[in-house]
Amino acid sequence: MKNLFLKYSLLLVTLSTCLIVNGQPAAVNDSVSAANQLYNAGKYAEANRKYQYVVSQGFESAEVYYNLGNCFYKTGNATYAILNYERARKLAPNDEDIRYNMDLARTQIVDNIVTLPEPGFLRWWKQLISSQSINFWGTLSIVTFFIFLSLFGLFLLSSKYSVKRLSFWFSVASLSVSVLTFSFGSHLTSRLINHNTAVITDRSVRIKSSPSETGTELFIVHEGVTVQLTDKLGDWVNVSLPDGNKGWVKESSIVRI
Repeated sequence: MKNLFLKYSLLLVTLSTCLIVNGQPAAVNDSVSAANQLYNAGKYAEANRKYQYVVSQGFESAEVYYNLGNCFYKTGNATYAILNYERARKLAPNDEDIRYNMDLARTQIVDNIVTLPEPGFLRWWKQLISSQSINFWGTLSIVTFFIFLSLFGLFLLSSKYSVKRLSFWFSVASLSVSVLTFSFGSHLTSRLINHNTAVITDRSVRIKSSPSETGTELFIVHEGVTVQLTDKLGDWVNVSLPDGNKGWVKESSIVRI
């Protein structure tokens, strides 16, 4: 039991190091402000360059990616608008403005791929996880874990049966919440770190049955389509489309989200 506590404590510390820090350098703030002013003035190409400079400095936020997507959309590039809306949605999955603009941008691309419906429970579960930030789930996990330690200590030290019983069951409940919220935070962290989704950026791509130019051509997909990356071999990646179709494509034909 002691080893289990130590391992779980280590996992909590690991999660806490992944919490997003909201502070940003003054230079980045100035660049974002300048980009916003250019966008509001209708100078979308100049604002685009400013936002891309901010991103190139290693700064990421849903607002910057959203505005960058708007710049691309305003200048007629729906593919890169979708790419940046997708990046914004990773950071703010429940933002309705991001969702609306991405749906609008998708009306400008060639392929109208119908997404396979998810089971209701799975969709609800994903919405629950995405309803709060990594910071929130991580903080809640750490707090409830220390509550568990306090209650479990009370259970061990108390001589009264009623106190031992209550402290035991409340400690179990606290540990359950801690483990659950830790898994939520870990899931969100993994989604941010692992770039296993991408957008097709070539005008048209021939999807192959194998990672080779000589592979059988399965179908053609056009730029702007979002795909899941399921495997990689050399400079080829295996992609899964929203409708469930799969195949291999050159990695140079995609940009990871």
